[in-house]
Amino acid sequence: MGSLKALILASVALTGLATVGKAADLLPPPPMVEPMAPAPVDFGGWYLRGDVGVGISSLSQQASTFAPGYNTGNPQFTNASLDDAMIIGLGAGYQFNNWFRADITGEYRSSAHYTSREMYSGSTCTATIGNCSDGYSASISSAVFLANGYVDVGTWNGFTPFVGAGVGFADHYIRNLTDTSLAPIGGWGYAQNSSSMNFAWAAMAGISYAVAPNLKLEASYRYLDMGRPSSGQIVCPNSPQCPYEVQKYHIASNDIRIGLRWMFNDMPPPPPQVQMPLVRKY
Repeated sequence: MGSLKALILASVALTGLATVGKAADLLPPPPMVEPMAPAPVDFGGWYLRGDVGVGISSLSQQASTFAPGYNTGNPQFTNASLDDAMIIGLGAGYQFNNWFRADITGEYRSSAHYTSREMYSGSTCTATIGNCSDGYSASISSAVFLANGYVDVGTWNGFTPFVGAGVGFADHYIRNLTDTSLAPIGGWGYAQNSSSMNFAWAAMAGISYAVAPNLKLEASYRYLDMGRPSSGQIVCPNSPQCPYEVQKYHIASNDIRIGLRWMFNDMPPPPPQVQMPLVRKY
């Protein structure tokens, strides 16, 4: 009798389990789990860069010094100009994270033609003769070396605006400086080629575009202050009264540049795939 009751209870239990299983099959599937957006990944790595561009030159604060005891009155420069220069630069740097990077750059600035005129009065320009004027001509090329830092503001559709600043030095090479007296006494002079090194600083802004995962195209504007180089001493082959003039200029430039940055680091890994729940259908 006990065996019969146990058999009946087992049958009822199996029937209930089968009914619950069929009811579960009729329930809707569990909701899909939306994958969570991956957190931003900071990454760093070395890069190389190359730039080309044009420097719109600016010349100011011209001044002259003369041999001791030589009276030149009040020299005044007029009509001074310095032609634009072509820029070719290379550099290496490190991307510390998504928003800050730094590099060291060196660039060559092509020879630019310098001309000016100087009005003066003095021992050889008496009240009878009046004001004298000299015309000057030379070529100035430069090499600039800077340590730069940049802040990348953010990235939208591959475009990344940035601002930056740099400090370093500029080595100016002044060649073929000639001095021709325009009026009224005649004469000419020349200076030996000279090199002059000066403190330099820069401020810049631009935008880069990710051409490929490890390659970025960059366009930028830069204001570059290259200091005050000095010329060689001007000698006068045909005059016993030579002032041995040395000229000094303040040189700056508004630079427009286009460059490429090649990143050596591995790019951030893709976000992990989210495993979706498995739903069986009967």
